[in-house]
Amino acid sequence: MALFESESSSGHVADHLIALTEKVDEIAQRAGVSAVARLDLDTTLAALPWPSRRRLGLVLESARVGTNDKAVQEAVAMMLALAADVWARTPPPVESGDTGSQA
Repeated sequence: MALFESESSSGHVADHLIALTEKVDEIAQRAGVSAVARLDLDTTLAALPWPSRRRLGLVLESARVGTNDKAVQEAVAMMLALAADVWARTPPPVESGDTGSQA
């Protein structure tokens, strides 16, 4: 029986990961990230500009603290870990109109 519950739980986590991936894509679209840069989750996360990275982080944290569903919490934790890994390796792209600060 525990194996069935584990498989069922994994299925629920996968379902939530799919929904979270769709949310990432939605945020990227709104940020103006091109379709080419949204071909997979890693490239989509890497292409997010800083404000959208912050927005996504807040959305994920809100989902994590706003539920008692262990599958949702696990899926959000996985997405947060992936985003943190991608963002640690990839600086946010320079936004159009952003010339950066000159010191």
